[in-house]
Amino acid sequence: MADFFDYLNWRGDISFDKVAFNKIDALLLAHLSYSIFDGVVPSTFTERKTFAQVAKDFAATTDYEERINIGFLINKRTAELMFKTAESERYRNVELCGFRSIYNEENVEQFAAVTFIIDGKNVIALRGTDDTIVGWKEDFNIAWIPQIPAQKDALEYFSEAEKALSGNFILTGHSKGGNLVINTAVNCGEKAQKRIDNVYNFDGPGFAADFFDTEEYKAVEERIYSFYPGFSVVGMIFHHPKNFEIVKSEGFAFWQHDAMSWQIMGSNFVNEAEFTDESRLFYSAFNEWIDKLKVSQKKEFVQTMFGILEASGCKTNNEIEKEALKATAKMLAYYAELDRTKRNDMKKILSMFKDVIADDIPIFKPLVLLKNNLRITGGGSII
Repeated sequence: MADFFDYLNWRGDISFDKVAFNKIDALLLAHLSYSIFDGVVPSTFTERKTFAQVAKDFAATTDYEERINIGFLINKRTAELMFKTAESERYRNVELCGFRSIYNEENVEQFAAVTFIIDGKNVIALRGTDDTIVGWKEDFNIAWIPQIPAQKDALEYFSEAEKALSGNFILTGHSKGGNLVINTAVNCGEKAQKRIDNVYNFDGPGFAADFFDTEEYKAVEERIYSFYPGFSVVGMIFHHPKNFEIVKSEGFAFWQHDAMSWQIMGSNFVNEAEFTDESRLFYSAFNEWIDKLKVSQKKEFVQTMFGILEASGCKTNNEIEKEALKATAKMLAYYAELDRTKRNDMKKILSMFKDVIADDIPIFKPLVLLKNNLRITGGGSII
């Protein structure tokens, strides 16, 4: 089995002139957008740094240890991968610019982007869902908000980049970043669409079913490439494009979402023939259920689920993991105060997520708590 590190061993000494930018490069840069580039990569599109210089400056930051610890759900070898990429012949002279990062709890907004200039082509990588509870809540807000803040941020970022930079664009994103790049390509306007060569969505949450029927979507549909691991959870939330590739991952269950677990052969992925039964059943059950809800009901579902998480007092998955006992007690207390209707709604949600939730992932704690409680009480409530 081979991963990004093997890819850089195979292709790292080969220039983009000899082996063109491909889907593996797209996933690599999408993943590296999780790097904490604040104050390292220029925020404007006029000032640029080579990848080699970015790595050097990153290593010299006073808060280096904090930067490389980017959360429970982001692979701990991400910084190591960033350095290896920057050292390679293929990437060392690639220029980086336009790094932006927004985090706003009140707006439920989490967004970051960085642009890579590769042989005159602009590759925009939009960060996916990070370790914050806010980031995950924003994902689920797609269910009821016509345009989540990160989608607006992405459109504004691309509009600015499109005006500032010459040449065409490639858009790439993992997790929520996958949703953002598709939404940006579809809604950026006819003139800007013509400058987009390819759009890469890696296990991103989807859209309402009618999103794919619009003329704006059809205008870029053939340039959108979507990829999901065999055991996909995030990519099964809401409807996904009809054309996609299923990628073999060495991760277990939900952890297949980790791009660093995806298997590579040359400039291609190792493929799976189909999704796992758990993913297919979850996709069908969840989307059939949520499609029938009114907007107000969708909003209440999100607020109830994340109200339990927020009751923990933690801001990130990492904090929930570190403060497991205290966080669990607070979430149980919050759940105990819910009215019967909301508790029943949580049971419905559990019935759909039961085969895909992972006990070791903090974001699923509300459902894990409910599952364990129902097991103990024989299906009753804790009140």
